[in-house]
Amino acid sequence: METAFRLVSRVWALLALGIGLMAFVPGHAIADDVPTPEEYAEHVGGDAHVLQPGELKLDGRQQVCGQRPTVIDSQLDDYGAAYPGFLILNPKLLAKVSTPVKLWIFAHECGHQFRGPDEETADCFAVQRGRRQGWLDENGIEEICQFIAPAKGDSMHFAGSHRCAYMRQCFADPSIR
Repeated sequence: METAFRLVSRVWALLALGIGLMAFVPGHAIADDVPTPEEYAEHVGGDAHVLQPGELKLDGRQQVCGQRPTVIDSQLDDYGAAYPGFLILNPKLLAKVSTPVKLWIFAHECGHQFRGPDEETADCFAVQRGRRQGWLDENGIEEICQFIAPAKGDSMHFAGSHRCAYMRQCFADPSIR
């Protein structure tokens, strides 16, 4: 049986996915009831708080995703998430991974902001951003692949090995988007 928190998290995730998909359908207006980052942080409670663009640092490196803020939520049931107009990161989980993986997670969630809901596209965005910004090299790709390799595929994601192969291609070929 799911805990109340997990149930609320799943409801929010499904809502976010639905609204996120609407945000990327041309000509479709986003509903007025999309929460702000502050409303999200208040809703989840705990230590959740909002960092404005440019305030987030991961292992000493300033992170920016355009003008989108980042909600820090240690109760999030994943490393990161994207919501229309803002990102969410779990600092407790991020503390367990290497710097290239942390930066890739942030860049992946940022990729959803700029490229839409497709996971492979967000993966590609992230590794190309890392290459351009100089924080990702072949060793970093291997760290990301080791991190993601155990992941099983689901309705939103391909299996980790498939994602890794595609990220290697994107890293090597900047013409892939």
